[in-house]
Amino acid sequence: MDKKIRTSKSFKSAFQISVAYLLFGMFWIYFSDMCIGFLTKDSDKILILQTYKGFFFIGVTAFLLYLLSYRTLQERHSEYLKYVNDQQIVQIQLSQQNSLLNSLINSSPDAIVIKGLDRRYIIFNKGASEFSGVETYDALGKTADEIFPPQTAHIINTIDNALIENNSFIAHEEIMLMPNGKTYVYWVTKGLLMTEDNSIFGIYGIYRNITSMKDHEQLIVDEKERYDYMAHHDPLTGLPNRLSLIETLRIKTEHMEDHPFALFFIDLDGFKEINDSYGHRFGDQILVLFAKLLQDLFPKNTLIIRTGGDEFVILLESKIDQHSIQIRLNRLIQALNDPFNIDQIEVYITASIGISLYPVDSSNAEELLQKADAAMYKAKNQGRNTYSFYNDGLTQEVLERTTLASNLKKAISNRDLSLYYQPQINPISGMMVGAEALLRWPTPEGMVPPSLFIPIAEERGLIIELGAFVLEEGFKMATEWVQNGILKGRIAINVSAKQLIHQNFLLQLEELLHKTGCNPAWIELEITESSILEYPEKIIALLGVIKSKGFKISIDDFGTGYSSLSYLKHLPIDKLKIDISFIRDITMEPKNQTIVKTIIALAKGLGMTTVAEGVESVEEMIFLRECGVDCIQGFYYYKPMSNESFGHLIREI
Repeated sequence: MDKKIRTSKSFKSAFQISVAYLLFGMFWIYFSDMCIGFLTKDSDKILILQTYKGFFFIGVTAFLLYLLSYRTLQERHSEYLKYVNDQQIVQIQLSQQNSLLNSLINSSPDAIVIKGLDRRYIIFNKGASEFSGVETYDALGKTADEIFPPQTAHIINTIDNALIENNSFIAHEEIMLMPNGKTYVYWVTKGLLMTEDNSIFGIYGIYRNITSMKDHEQLIVDEKERYDYMAHHDPLTGLPNRLSLIETLRIKTEHMEDHPFALFFIDLDGFKEINDSYGHRFGDQILVLFAKLLQDLFPKNTLIIRTGGDEFVILLESKIDQHSIQIRLNRLIQALNDPFNIDQIEVYITASIGISLYPVDSSNAEELLQKADAAMYKAKNQGRNTYSFYNDGLTQEVLERTTLASNLKKAISNRDLSLYYQPQINPISGMMVGAEALLRWPTPEGMVPPSLFIPIAEERGLIIELGAFVLEEGFKMATEWVQNGILKGRIAINVSAKQLIHQNFLLQLEELLHKTGCNPAWIELEITESSILEYPEKIIALLGVIKSKGFKISIDDFGTGYSSLSYLKHLPIDKLKIDISFIRDITMEPKNQTIVKTIIALAKGLGMTTVAEGVESVEEMIFLRECGVDCIQGFYYYKPMSNESFGHLIREI
């Protein structure tokens, strides 16, 4: 616009000057000729004057032209100088912009490339050179086919073709093999270079190396999967754990109503005793071998879970009719007839199994598990090493047992239990020769029978705490009665098999003796015949240590173990207690009479004394006395009594 205005003004000025010059020339010719006519009439002079007039006009014209040309040329020269200066400034700015652009492109960590429509690279920045291992000067002017491996060049060319065909823009992830032999993951951004009229003149590409980020993402995924595996699997056996079981049961009961399945709840019988006897490492190997046995016996798609401790659960979806289940479980029980061999030690183990069926027994995951658990406890009560299907009566039974176990735990903690004492009498002299400490649990509703809470203590792992309470109270009362000078004989205290083989039992005895001030000579420890049969070599060694401390040792319920006679001569035993099952109706049962006489004779032959427990009639007492039994315990003489009543009794006699 400014240029047009300047051109218009220049034209106007030139026109005005031309008109002025024309007028001036006409005026000059007219008046100069008039002046010459006035000055002379001589033609020669007129010619000379005309010549001078012409010279003068030419001179004036030349001077005017000089002035005009000088101004014009000066303006044009100024304009030219300004143009040249402007061009230099533009070149400097272009150079600066080019340097800035190159600096930005080459300082970018991303690979930035630009190619023409002939697919030859015209920009190949430092980032592209570092990623590819190709120097910039080697890449410029070349195509992707000349630089990259065939598979990478194919990817690049395919994207370029799609861009041009669709006039589009792309941003996505690509895995590419570079000429340096390394494979990278790139986030690729590519588009078309266009003029103002939308004509395509090139293709640009930006490649961001996201390999480290993808590796990190994969690491996070791997760690998540690892932690998820750890959260859902047992680290010892590698089997799914309780959390996995709960989640699976919820899915199956909430979303797969038309797919029935059976749930087996398996508990290893006597596993705690194995742990206490051989250590946890040994027990862990048993669990691993048992898990492998389950995997070998059941179909591959069967979900086998270790829920914790010695408990396993099996979720079986195929052939869940009762007959098929019985066949499978009989195979398992049969397989357990073979021992596990660990560290050249053969260990036999059995399992109690409870079965609940979905949806027959319940359509709720938690209830199914509870009912299988209830059926398992029924199997244990049936003698162990067997299985039991759930029935409606079991839930209430398990609830009652669970409540009883919880109350027993509280009773132990609050020391709400107490010891009763039943005197042992010499049938010949009638004198007291000792007493047995018997555990009692008084409640507001009355006494809870030991036959009810002792098995529960065994099942729920409370027997160690219970046994410690009995030992401490028995030691304490024996010390008190000795200090008062009224103790007659020894106090017999029952020790359970689990308590006896517990790794801290000897230490516990020492601590309780020190705490109560009790002398081992005042105490007789009673062990059951069955506990000897379970671990004979270990028990023989252990009883030898206990005997050496000054305790007397007796075998309780003798005659019910069937096969302990082979070990009897090796046991450091002082006394045999004849089981009540042989005493009851002894006057009318010839076989019982024979057994009792044999036990008494056996004891005497081995240098042991005998006790008959459960004697209730004079006839039983007389028979036993005549057979030579050393002492009698039973209602015939005294019922069990509290420590206060027992204290009064021994003071009186």
